[in-house]
Amino acid sequence: MTAAPSGAATQPAFVHETLPYRGDEEFLAGVVGFVRDGLARDETVVIVEPTPRLAQLREALRGDAGDLQFLDMTDVGANPGRIIAAWSAALDRTTRAGRVLRGVGEPAHPARSATELVECELHEHLLNTAFDGGPAWRLLCPYDVEGLAPSVTARALTTHPFRAGPDGRPLPTGKHTARTPAELLCEALPPPSAEGVLRGEFGAGDVPAVRRTVAQYARSCGLSDDRAAGLELAASELATNSVRHGGGAGTLAMWTEPGAAVVEFSDAGRLIDPLVGRRPPATEEYGGRGVYLVHQLCDLVQVRCTTQGTTVRISTWL
Repeated sequence: MTAAPSGAATQPAFVHETLPYRGDEEFLAGVVGFVRDGLARDETVVIVEPTPRLAQLREALRGDAGDLQFLDMTDVGANPGRIIAAWSAALDRTTRAGRVLRGVGEPAHPARSATELVECELHEHLLNTAFDGGPAWRLLCPYDVEGLAPSVTARALTTHPFRAGPDGRPLPTGKHTARTPAELLCEALPPPSAEGVLRGEFGAGDVPAVRRTVAQYARSCGLSDDRAAGLELAASELATNSVRHGGGAGTLAMWTEPGAAVVEFSDAGRLIDPLVGRRPPATEEYGGRGVYLVHQLCDLVQVRCTTQGTTVRISTWL
């Protein structure tokens, strides 16, 4: 991959770059310059930022003309597992129109919990898997070095092949680590921090019972009817996936974390595609359509796969 993002004629690949910043002034200087450069090249620019940053950029770019779109990260990317689907859709629309896409996205912002930030890091790795080798475009990911833990901003250099240079050109980070899909998904999830975890097993004929059990648990946690119904449907999809693709059976665990109702499914299946559920699947693969729906229904989805099988942990905020 080379770094010559000067439009459709010379940009050879997906350029994924990070922008560390301190305070509003550095944020606006880096992002506004990046956006205006894209508009000057007649590129389509899509900005996906948390609500406060989005308001700042709307004001700063109020007088700028061109194909400029704003999306709220706290909506589009509330669950980090939904973000690749949003970029895939934007890239598809832009490419079909014969244009070049330039994006700004800040998935790892200070309002995220520690658990969410782990999934943001996985998301940043998977962006490279999703878009390397496809149409040429640039994605700038700002990182708030004052609002985020130093470990988070340091690891951003490992997930991004490039960093924003002082003249607007991307420079190699020199720290990017290209990890295989197996490496990305094999890290074990932390055990439940709460006591009183409810556990059970299920087989081919138990999916309706699993659905009823999760629905009852969701209501006992105080979820609204709509959110309880979403968690129930997600559980039904995952139990069905375990039966169809995980050896005909699986295990279920349910517990509460501070501010969240958590449900976890494990089975003996092996995940082939690390992007499963992160973009609308074209074919039926391991839980492809079901896991995509689960990502839309839940506030956080964590997928891990080892030689022992696959685990999917879903959380809905209380």
